Amino acid sequence: MISATALRYFVEAVRCGSIRAASEILFVAPSAISRQIGLLEETLGAPLLERSRGRSTLKLTAAGELLMRYAKSVDSESRRLRSEIEAIQGLRRGHVNLGIPESLIRDFMPGFMARFTRRFPGFTFNVQVYNSPQLIEMLVDDRLDLCLTFGNVTHQDATIAYQRLLPLYVYVSADHPLHGRETLRLSDCAEHGLALPDATMWTKQQYDEMLAKAKIRPRLVLETNSYELLRNVSAEGMALSILTPPLQDTQHLAGRGRYVLLKDPRAKPQRFSLCVPKPQRFSLCVPRGRNLPLPVTTFINELTAELEQLEPESAAAAVRPGR
Repeated sequence: MISATALRYFVEAVRCGSIRAASEILFVAPSAISRQIGLLEETLGAPLLERSRGRSTLKLTAAGELLMRYAKSVDSESRRLRSEIEAIQGLRRGHVNLGIPESLIRDFMPGFMARFTRRFPGFTFNVQVYNSPQLIEMLVDDRLDLCLTFGNVTHQDATIAYQRLLPLYVYVSADHPLHGRETLRLSDCAEHGLALPDATMWTKQQYDEMLAKAKIRPRLVLETNSYELLRNVSAEGMALSILTPPLQDTQHLAGRGRYVLLKDPRAKPQRFSLCVPKPQRFSLCVPRGRNLPLPVTTFINELTAELEQLEPESAAAAVRPGR
């Protein structure tokens, strides 16, 4: 039998990278954690951690990797058991670990989560904001129940539950010479300053290839890892930005400019996905092979339904004057 306490100490030590760091989280002496890990190794008959002088972080042996996978499956099954018991009594509460990119924190997600919690007031959330590649890695590492991503989702351990293609637009301020145009080509933007994603963003490579194929060397005014900043500097007239329009633009950009469709053969739409553990293309992604708790599947169903309802609305709003 594997001790639940020993397993918890082992997992926390691995997550923290050291026994001393885990002791501060668990409020347990480092010697007690070391003793419990030693008992685990005796029970399993194999070393779980590589021990060498000068190593700054813990490194798992092959047996340790297997035990970590076992611990994750135990945690997942425990959550599923609790959710099924709650389902018998009626869905009154639940918890969702959600990952989203920065571009969704201002408009769509706060409103959706508020509407959701009015229907299910006992729900709580942990929301992590990272770029899309990091979110997928967190998803398959069991740190998220689901995530929303932009771009291609190719990880074999993620499933796409919902996906749509979002065309590219140019955000043009109200006093910009191109404001009145219904569509734009990349060549139309060449003589104007551009604000673009920096090298930390997955879209940089896509934009670089797109501009290179159009034989355009952009007059770069600003580079950043924030889509929020790209929108805002464009709204102020500082530069043009090539973006996908927000799913809902309910706040301060309204009236300061508009999204003009980038109608150019080199401009490829972006995939928006809802991803879950085993993949489904924007994408909503989930991890492969995991039995999701009922509260999480309820949240996914509600989110998917609202995203599908928004599709025609967001397409029409993107080209509406005054946005």
